[in-house]
Amino acid sequence: MSYNAKNHMKQGGNEWVIDGALTFGENAVVTGLDGATVASAATESTLGGIKAATKGTGDTVEIKINASTAKLYAPAYPVLPTAATADDAGLVKMAANVPLLSEESPEDEVTAAEYNLLVQALIAAGVIAPAAGDGDST
Repeated sequence: MSYNAKNHMKQGGNEWVIDGALTFGENAVVTGLDGATVASAATESTLGGIKAATKGTGDTVEIKINASTAKLYAPAYPVLPTAATADDAGLVKMAANVPLLSEESPEDEVTAAEYNLLVQALIAAGVIAPAAGDGDST
């Protein structure tokens, strides 16, 4: 007698053929897989048996794992760095337009007022830091 079945035991009983979905119930137990590597369930700090590496200094995108769906999320837009400071390169704003030297001044001579105007524009743009103790003034 023979039956047409997708899932069946081959003749001799040493092999099961599964040609469909294999569903394990909530209380199912699998035995005999002592040498097999099985990934554990994902948690906040573990994803499928792999722990996420600690954030490095070169990492710029924060990744999130949804614990209920096990989906991985990354921002769809770049995270822009902060403005430049004395300790952090950050982004540099465009400096204000500084007028060219007056034609009355010799080409190799800059007045104190012209120099200070340039320095103030660079400080305001975050390109250079103000002198220690001077605040934002020059």
